[in-house]
Amino acid sequence: MFSRASRSHLAGICLSATNRRSFSFSSSASAASVLPSLAPPTGFARLTDRALILLYGRDAAHYLQGLTTANIKDFTFDSLGGFYTAFLNAQGRVLHDVFVYPIDHALGLKGKDGITSDKPGFLIDVDKAHAEILRSHLKRYRLRARIAIEPADFHIWATWDDAIAVDSKSNIAPSAPGFGCVDPRAPGMGRRILSVANISQALPGEETSLEHYDIRRILKGVPQGHREIVSGEALPHESNIDYMSGIDFRKGCYVGQELTIRTHHTGVVRKRILPVQLYKPNEKPPDSLQYEPSSNSTLPDAPRNIARVDTRGRSAGKFLRGVGNIGLALCRLETMTDVKLTEEGSQWRPEHEFKMSWPAEEHQANEKEVKVKAFVPDWHMNRVSLRSRHQQQSP
Repeated sequence: MFSRASRSHLAGICLSATNRRSFSFSSSASAASVLPSLAPPTGFARLTDRALILLYGRDAAHYLQGLTTANIKDFTFDSLGGFYTAFLNAQGRVLHDVFVYPIDHALGLKGKDGITSDKPGFLIDVDKAHAEILRSHLKRYRLRARIAIEPADFHIWATWDDAIAVDSKSNIAPSAPGFGCVDPRAPGMGRRILSVANISQALPGEETSLEHYDIRRILKGVPQGHREIVSGEALPHESNIDYMSGIDFRKGCYVGQELTIRTHHTGVVRKRILPVQLYKPNEKPPDSLQYEPSSNSTLPDAPRNIARVDTRGRSAGKFLRGVGNIGLALCRLETMTDVKLTEEGSQWRPEHEFKMSWPAEEHQANEKEVKVKAFVPDWHMNRVSLRSRHQQQSP
């Protein structure tokens, strides 16, 4: 059961106009690089850290149905939309979090022989660093399936407009450049668009960098890629893939389903990836999640354990990735937040603080330290309420 005690503070995701913190714990000899500002309210970015794999053929839909957490049958080739999902291993651990776009031969996609495919297929949008690993994974299960698996060369864009609420089930308007889908992972994530050519001149808003997009995504508490959803280690519930519309709990058998379904129906998810803010040891904990481009900080190597300041014991969480004074961390909910999972209640108290420590450089006597505060996004609680209503309505 979720308490609202600290949820409203996330409404303060913004630059603090007054009482700005001076945040710097860098001790490196070279100056830290200048951090980007917040992304504009309306804008877009090319996602250069993502790659596409084309999977097509007569058995393509049936093939993906047995490998992903989404129900492929819920999506049609006519819609030219897309959906968020994940590939798991046999132990139910996440291998890759991906977007999948159903496509048909009308898009003019060409195979390696130069001949346009006459069979429907899918474009799989994956972390570029793990694209070849995913291709190998797909080929491993191919056996006699009549499919082809090839790299695809498209531009991948993220667009957003904070003034417009988009329906997570809607697709790109026919008049829009390229094709794609609404990003369903969290409110305000905007849309994903694929295009053969550079369409930056046709997209609304200001063009920004991948770094701007990542800051926006981290502030919303949305993890992605192997650095944040650690391949072969992360669990789908702990990575919020269930909250981010990435799992259909009603679909049939797929690789890794058993543990995922068991956790959904009978288990308690004690850890989740949350946005965190870093602050200096001599500062008061922040009341709201705020990104400050002036932080000029050097972050510890990730992953890095998070511990309570005044006690010794098991880790309270694990820091996964950061930009400046914000980041994402896998947090024990009843230790680092006021979330109550069981009747016993949370171990968290308002006075508890948490820290990361790491070895100092050779010329320094003391180790480095920074404090960490986790925030539970409002959309987490909203997704829990929505799921509870669906479960009550199910026969």
